Amino acid sequence: MALPELLNLVYHETEPYPRKIPLQDVYTHIKFPVSSRDRPFVYLNMVQTLDGQTVLQGTAYTIGTDVDHYLLRQLRVHADAVLCGAGTLRKDDVIITTHPPLQERRRQRGISPNPLAVVVTATCRFDRAVFKKKFFTRQDFEKIIVTTRRAKPRDIDKVKRAGVQVQAVRADRNGDVHVPSLMRWLVARGIRTLLCEGGPTLNVALARRGAIDELFLTTALRLGGDPREPRIFTEPVTNRPLDLVSEFRFEDDGRVRELYFRFRFPESDKSRPSS
Repeated sequence: MALPELLNLVYHETEPYPRKIPLQDVYTHIKFPVSSRDRPFVYLNMVQTLDGQTVLQGTAYTIGTDVDHYLLRQLRVHADAVLCGAGTLRKDDVIITTHPPLQERRRQRGISPNPLAVVVTATCRFDRAVFKKKFFTRQDFEKIIVTTRRAKPRDIDKVKRAGVQVQAVRADRNGDVHVPSLMRWLVARGIRTLLCEGGPTLNVALARRGAIDELFLTTALRLGGDPREPRIFTEPVTNRPLDLVSEFRFEDDGRVRELYFRFRFPESDKSRPSS
C-alpha cells in the first residue's frame, strides 16, 4: 500500500490536538529521559488485533499495515539496542534495521546506522532452521545473544560459529535470564535507551521487574478470534492504570484503519528492587 502523508493526532498530553502530523515526523523527535545507573530507559513496542492477539497467521508482521511497519522503524532510531526474546527469533525472525534517512541521522550522531540486536535465551539452543534466518545471515546490523550460565558450551559454540557474539549472565530462580543482570550488562556496554519488541514472555519478565518505562501500541481494526494466541502480556503485571501520552490514527478514504498509542508505565511499577 502507498504510505499516507499525514496521520491524525487525536490526543497528546503536552501538544495541541487534534491536528494532522506528517508521517515522517511521528515519533521522530522524541527525547527519552536519561537512563539510570542500573538499567537503560526501556520502551516497548507491540502490535495487536482489536481483540488483543499479538500473532496472526503465525507472525506479528501480518497484523499491522505498512504504516505500522514504518513507525516501528521510526521508533528504532532512538534505540541504542533492540531487545527480543528467543521465541520471536525461533517463530519469526529478528531483523533490526531502520529507514535510510534515519540511518544517516544516527551516523551524524556518531552511532551505528542500526541499533544493536539483542536476543535473550535461557539455553542458547537453536535448530538448523533458525541458523538460516536473516538474524544470522544479514550483516547490516550488529547482533548478540544473551544467555544464562547454564547454557551448554556446544550450543554456545554453534552460535559463535554462525558469527554471532554470546554473553552469559546469571539465571533467575526459573532458569531464565536474570533481568537485573541483563540490564546492568547493557548499561556497562553503553546502552542507554533500549527498545523491546517482545514477545509476551519477555514483556512479562521485564514488567514484573519494573523495567518498562513506556509502551507504544499499534491496534489494528481487525479481529483475530483465536484465544490460544498470545497477548501483549500473558500474565498479570500491574493493576495500576497506564498514563496515555498520545494517540494517532491512520485514516484511509475516511475510514479509520489503525490506532497508535503511547503510554507511560506507573512510577510505582518502575521502582521495584533490582536485585
